[in-house]
Amino acid sequence: EKKKEYLEGLRAFELIGDHKTDLDAIKAHIEAWKAIGKVPFNRRHIEGKFNKILDALFEKLSSSKKESDMLRFANKLGNIEDSRKIDNERIFIIRKIDEVQNEIFQLENNIQFISSSSKGENPFIKEVQKNIERHKDDLKLWKEKLQQIKNM
Repeated sequence: EKKKEYLEGLRAFELIGDHKTDLDAIKAHIEAWKAIGKVPFNRRHIEGKFNKILDALFEKLSSSKKESDMLRFANKLGNIEDSRKIDNERIFIIRKIDEVQNEIFQLENNIQFISSSSKGENPFIKEVQKNIERHKDDLKLWKEKLQQIKNM
C-alpha cells in the first residue's frame, strides 16, 4: 500500500530542467522506493509500474539534456565573431564525429566476434549494445552541431 501511494506521488513529479538536480531527485526517488521494502510476489506488477515511470523520467531527462546542450552550443556560436574560430570549431566537431563513428564501428565489430562464439543471452553483449546506442545518440548530437555551423 505504501508503494502504491508513492507511485501516485511519483506520477506527479516534474523535472525542473537542471540535469544534475533532476538526476539527483530521480536517484532520491529510487532510494526512497527501496527503503519502503519488498513487494509480495503476487504484487510484483507494482515494480513494473515504478520502472515505467522511471524510464519516462530518464527519457525526459536525456531529451532535456540534448536540448540544453544545443542551446549552449548555439549561444557559444553566437558569441564567436572570428571566422577562424568558427572553422576551428567545425574541424573539432568533424573530428569528434569521426571518433564516435570509429568507436561505433569498433564496438559493432567486437560484438560480432563475441556473439558468434557465445550462445544465448549474454549480459556483456547487452551492455555493449547499450553503449553503441549511446554513441549513436552522441553522433546525432555532433551532426546537429555541425549542421548548425554550416547554416551560419
